[in-house]
Amino acid sequence: MNVIADFIGQVVQVFYASTSDYGIAIVMITLAIKLLLLPLNIKQRAQLEKQKEVSQKVAEIQQKYANNQNKMNEELQKVYAENGLGSMGCLSTLIQMPIMIGLYHGIRSVITEDATSVLLPWISSLLLSDATGILPIATLILQVLPMLFPYIPCFEKKQMQKTPMGTILMILIMNGMFVFVIPSGVGLYYLVSSLFSLIEQLVFLVKKA
Repeated sequence: MNVIADFIGQVVQVFYASTSDYGIAIVMITLAIKLLLLPLNIKQRAQLEKQKEVSQKVAEIQQKYANNQNKMNEELQKVYAENGLGSMGCLSTLIQMPIMIGLYHGIRSVITEDATSVLLPWISSLLLSDATGILPIATLILQVLPMLFPYIPCFEKKQMQKTPMGTILMILIMNGMFVFVIPSGVGLYYLVSSLFSLIEQLVFLVKKA
C-alpha cells in the first residue's frame, strides 16, 4: 500500500511542478486514475446488466423445473456457460480498493501546511477541513445522486434497482462523518471522483436508452 501511496504522491508532485497549485494537481491525478479505471468500470457495468438478464432466466428455470432438481441444475449450467458470467465485479473492486486508498494517503502525504488552491479560494490550507461545509456538502450530494436516479420519473423506464431510502440515509450519515473532517485536499479528490462517477453513470443510462 505504501508503494502505491508513494508513487501517487510523486505523480502529484510532478503535476504540482507544472501547475504550482496542489488543488489542480489533485484534480489531475484523480482524473488520470479514473480514466485508467474506466474500461474496467465499463466491463463491470456490462456484466451487471447481463447478470440482471440471467437472473430472470434463472427464476424461470427454477419455476419450470421445481420438481426436477437434476434438470434444473443442467439448465442453469447452460445459462451460466452461455452468458460467460465471471467475477468481474469482485475483480474490479479488488483492483480499485488499493488504488483509492493509495490516492488518499498519497495526496495527504504531499500536501504542505501552506498549500492553497485557486479551486478552493475560501480555504486557507488544504490540510484543514472545510469549516464552511461547502466542499463536503457538495461531495455528499454528488455521492447520493446516483442512488436517487431510480426514484426520478425520467429514469423509471430504465428499470434500475432502487436503494431503500433508509440505506441511502445511513450512507449519507456515514459518509458525512468522514468528509466533514478530512483535509480539504483529500476532500477535493473525493469531490472530483464523485463527479466523475456521476457523469459516468449518466452516460451509461443515456446509452442504455
